[in-house]
Amino acid sequence: MPASLDPHNSAPALHRTLRWQDAFALAMAVSGGLFVSFGATMAAIGALSALFIWAMAAGIGWAQNHLFAEMASMFPDKPGGVPIYAHEAWKGRFAPAGALASFGYWFGWSAVISIVSLTAGAIIQARWFPGALWALDLGILQVGPAQLIGIGLILALMVPNLFGAQPAAWVNKFFGALLLIPLLTFVVAPFVSGQWDASNLTWGLGQAGADHWGGWQDAAVWLYLIGWTAYGTEMCAAFTPEYRSTKDARRALSSSGAYTFMMFALVPIGVGGLVTQADAAADPSAVFVSGFAAMLPAGFAGDIALLITIGALLMGVNASMADGSRALYGAAVDGLVPRQFEKLNRHKVPARATVTAVVMNILLVLFVSNPISILVAANIGYLLAILLAVSGFLLLRLDRPNAFRSFKLGRWAIPLSIILTVYGAAVLVVGASSSHISGYGGPVELGIGIGILLLSLILFVIRRRIQDRLPLLREPRPSEELEFHNTQS
Repeated sequence: MPASLDPHNSAPALHRTLRWQDAFALAMAVSGGLFVSFGATMAAIGALSALFIWAMAAGIGWAQNHLFAEMASMFPDKPGGVPIYAHEAWKGRFAPAGALASFGYWFGWSAVISIVSLTAGAIIQARWFPGALWALDLGILQVGPAQLIGIGLILALMVPNLFGAQPAAWVNKFFGALLLIPLLTFVVAPFVSGQWDASNLTWGLGQAGADHWGGWQDAAVWLYLIGWTAYGTEMCAAFTPEYRSTKDARRALSSSGAYTFMMFALVPIGVGGLVTQADAAADPSAVFVSGFAAMLPAGFAGDIALLITIGALLMGVNASMADGSRALYGAAVDGLVPRQFEKLNRHKVPARATVTAVVMNILLVLFVSNPISILVAANIGYLLAILLAVSGFLLLRLDRPNAFRSFKLGRWAIPLSIILTVYGAAVLVVGASSSHISGYGGPVELGIGIGILLLSLILFVIRRRIQDRLPLLREPRPSEELEFHNTQS
């Protein structure tokens, strides 16, 4: 088949405008996840146990990033990152694996947009518009101020993402600089202020009389629930075709993984010693606000904490749009989802993938009453994508030992990938099937997660069996349009 007619060839190129520092700024959104979820973990299993779980998960994410860095060096021109590496590794053994990884990964990242936007909207309403208790009754749903604010935030952050990864990185550089203030405050200030109390660092896993496998099942569930947050620095791989240098992907993955591990290990020590587990259980979302109140003047603590929390949330929305759009675009280029998502706008940005995520998340904001349940469900696809990529590292070393790699790990990478594969499989199976013990999941969420994976298979069949076999149903690539015009001439 001529190259110009190959359905998986000649994809339009992304602009190479990024440095590793830009991707690092986007990945800083991951550390902001502490403000959203650490309080719930601390309330359930105690501050010391929560510290162990969060640091361990971040350490796993950092280790995985080393594997992804080698895989990125094998496919420097392939957009999409981790799920595309999974596809390359598994396509000779189980072709649908790429579709499962790509769509599960995309939904795992994209669903976060609605969750954090709605949370930010609720915070803004409660703090600065407490009297706005009205709601528009539209028959099938009611729309209140928090939902409208959340939708406004989604639309506002869509704008820089439509102009490229560089503007999106600028947004996160601004919020990231602000985020450093509270993170470093919780590392240093608790010990200087004299308010820190080691007795608040309680351990709630595996205590005498504990059920759930002596605490192991609880640990697996929380490792599952925070997996998306702790592993999120792998997003740096998604921008590989947009880096100026072949070394940028490795530098971004390594530095962001190390930074996140450091923050997940140090910040919980500070905040855990300032707030008791009982106070955290009373209001998990207020853990960091209470921590600020113990260190800062009372008149300013609340507003400062809320503004920083909102900034951290907006970083997550921005990063999710940037990463998720590249994942869906890369999946389309490799023939895993409908061809329509291959289209780039004039700024060389996968705008259709971005707009699709925005529309989906506006619908989630309007119709889903408990978005955290969607995140529990979406984690199934996301962690499956990570598992397929980590195990795919072994397959690529086996099937393509002599393939060019501008960066290659030592022999120790093989046992590391085996350990991470076994670990990832255990957390996925135990965590997904037992998420109900955390209070955030159950059979419905499990069904939603499995349904998302089934939908990915349907989209895969539509692409491979219909679009790629019927030329009239697919849009021409730039190379095909050029060939057509030359023929007419």
